[in-house]
Amino acid sequence: MRILTITTVLVAAFASSSAAAATLTPPDTAYSATRVVEAAGMTISGAIYYDHGRERWETSMQGMRQVSILLPDEKKLLMYMPDMNMAMEMGAGDVADYGIGEIYDEGIEAEELGEESVEGERTTKYRIDRDDVAATIFVWMTRDGIPMKAEGAGAEGRFSMLLTNLTRGAQDPALFRLPDGVTAMKMPAGMPPMMPR
Repeated sequence: MRILTITTVLVAAFASSSAAAATLTPPDTAYSATRVVEAAGMTISGAIYYDHGRERWETSMQGMRQVSILLPDEKKLLMYMPDMNMAMEMGAGDVADYGIGEIYDEGIEAEELGEESVEGERTTKYRIDRDDVAATIFVWMTRDGIPMKAEGAGAEGRFSMLLTNLTRGAQDPALFRLPDGVTAMKMPAGMPPMMPR
């Protein structure tokens, strides 16, 4: 499910300016939290770690642990399966297809809608219209650019994301690397990522 991939990996990296019409870009604030995503009749929850564009999200699907590591500076998305001690790497072209280049290079245009409290955090709500995936997404951002909540609907149905247990602070650089001895296999061009879709 492409829209879920975009929401969980990319919308969760947005920050914002304070104007009524805003350009959303990745935040400078480092943090950790629990991310809960609902889409396609599924609820997926796991720890997320973010630091200067790099993101790690740990989930479990049908008893199988999975870690996604987003490295925008290297235009890479790594998928690590700890139980199998193996990893796969999305190619730069496929990563760009999921909007990473747009978000990290140009930003995403959004409309400011007002302020709301989410999980005890003061946030500003934004509307994003995505013609490429026929979706309208609402994102709630803190003043320092952390996306606390996102929800919306598109051709593939409704989806939502929520952060809980938010803790600000620098993250261990080792979180954004594969374990020693693990080398990622490159995924063939056009192959979908092994993550919730």
